[in-house]
Amino acid sequence: MYNVVYFQDLRATGAATTDIKSALGCCLLKLDRGVYSVIRRCKDSSHRRFVRFAIDEAWLVYHETGRHRERSQRRKYLEHLDRLRILHYPRYRSGDVVWGPSAAKLHKLGLFDVPTQPVNVAHAVSSSRTGSLTRRRISVHAEDICEVEGIRVTTQAKTALDLRMALGPAAAFAAMEQVLRWSMIGFDEEAIFKTGYPPHIMSRVPDAVDGLFGPPIARMARGNQSARKLASLVTPLSESYAESRASFNLHLLGLHDFVQQFDVKDGYRTITRLDHLFEESGVALYIDGTQKYVDGGFAVMNKESWQQNRLLSMGYKVIRFKFNEILNVATFSRKLFDQAPELRQHCKKKLAL
Repeated sequence: MYNVVYFQDLRATGAATTDIKSALGCCLLKLDRGVYSVIRRCKDSSHRRFVRFAIDEAWLVYHETGRHRERSQRRKYLEHLDRLRILHYPRYRSGDVVWGPSAAKLHKLGLFDVPTQPVNVAHAVSSSRTGSLTRRRISVHAEDICEVEGIRVTTQAKTALDLRMALGPAAAFAAMEQVLRWSMIGFDEEAIFKTGYPPHIMSRVPDAVDGLFGPPIARMARGNQSARKLASLVTPLSESYAESRASFNLHLLGLHDFVQQFDVKDGYRTITRLDHLFEESGVALYIDGTQKYVDGGFAVMNKESWQQNRLLSMGYKVIRFKFNEILNVATFSRKLFDQAPELRQHCKKKLAL
């Protein structure tokens, strides 16, 4: 898949090192030292021999038509290349376990603004560092290890918990919510949108959280208390990384009593679904991502304008947050309390980690 090929395989075709170097930026894409992907059917005479490795037609077409350069594709494309780099790293040792941000990428957990970095590996007795890999002396319990495409990696639940130390509690919270959502509802977001959430889903959350995160938390050498605090607050109702970050911010501010994915109805007709709602005060929050406007354009904007006007007429106070406004809790707090100062009286004990 994805026409991944190693340096020694290219050399085995009779290609000189200069041929391989000249193909970079043409028909070869370098994933890591000695690891490449064939991305085009090249007519250059010195590159034609690489076509034999181009068996993934869809991957070729994706590059040959320029899809990888489209702005809407850029983030996902770079994430995919990073995942390929981790999967095809050629020098894993016996006993290596991919963990931390690298494990999150293998599991396709949502991360934000995590730059490309050496592959993160845990090993029970060895530590080392190269430009491509960082190996840390960390013991991982056998029950916290699974395989992704033949690579030993920490389980989804363990990976999400480990992100607290690697990237901070906000990233861990978002990953934990995603893992819980997959566990309770599944991966098919389109089907979830069509059928809605199972009835009484929130009543099943405590048992699901205990079963999913309880065992790996109990095996943690340190940080158990903070991990349990996060686990006590996660839900499967956040539909994006942005919504999870907004929920995390609300908990940091001591605003724990909100409802997620609340359907506002006018008779039998559903007007809209609110991302977060404070029922007592009627304050509704929307977390706006940019991709839906890229995909839907003015039609989406017009629909949301009508929905907001209808909500206002029904007595709701609506606050919309852009993605960059939720990444900093101080920015989020200022906007929230400037537009809904009545929420201050509902603040309880803030989340302390």
